[in-house]
Amino acid sequence: MNPYPTVLRRIVQAGFGVFPILVWGFWLWSPLGFWGCVYLALLLELLPILGLAQLPLADDEGPFPRIPVYLSSGAIILLLGWGGLLIGTAEMGRSAMGLEGPKLIPLLFWTLAAAVGILAVQLAFLLGRVRFGVRETSLLRQLLPRTLPEKVVFAFLSLAAGVGEEVAFRGFAIPGLALLTGSSWGAAIISSLAFGLLHGYQGWLGVARTGAMGLVLAGVFLVSGTLWPAILAHALLDLVTGLILGDTLLREV
Repeated sequence: MNPYPTVLRRIVQAGFGVFPILVWGFWLWSPLGFWGCVYLALLLELLPILGLAQLPLADDEGPFPRIPVYLSSGAIILLLGWGGLLIGTAEMGRSAMGLEGPKLIPLLFWTLAAAVGILAVQLAFLLGRVRFGVRETSLLRQLLPRTLPEKVVFAFLSLAAGVGEEVAFRGFAIPGLALLTGSSWGAAIISSLAFGLLHGYQGWLGVARTGAMGLVLAGVFLVSGTLWPAILAHALLDLVTGLILGDTLLREV
């Protein structure tokens, strides 16, 4: 592996220093309580910085223990979502997070809309990558499950990501940040940028693609007023991408 870039190391170190300042700023200017401010700063600054720190790992071609990575990642994401659920419902309420029970027909419609939007983003990035001869990262290709046990555990990871990441980055971050900025759509854009950076292990192409997909999910959340379509579409598309479409979407150019 190449030496870790000095500039990136300094950015990560600065990020840890900025984190408590950002928490303090949120606490001063936001109606959120202390733990809500800590959690919001975690989502919008510290986790993206940690994702940025993973960029040098994107082209690592060493052995990759997929099942342990799936299990540990799924557990962390569920823990993150659980924290958002507890803090968010206590400080903003279930309705603000879009967690009230949806009606069946709107749920199906908006889930389909979210799925189509995400597939459109994936297709656009695939066509652009082929057009300009951009390769996917080695690590992202290695993440695809190959054996039956890997596929079973990957299904767990997909469901965990659908629930945990949506509760955190759409259900909590958007209404929480909107309380500070006064703009739900501005909050959606900022949270989507943070969501993209969280996936730094996918390289800059993956960061941009994931951010764009996050913006689609954020838009569906805001327009529909419920988080459930984003949760279902996210989990479903992760499953389909990982188990069926992965080799096609990541094929060499």
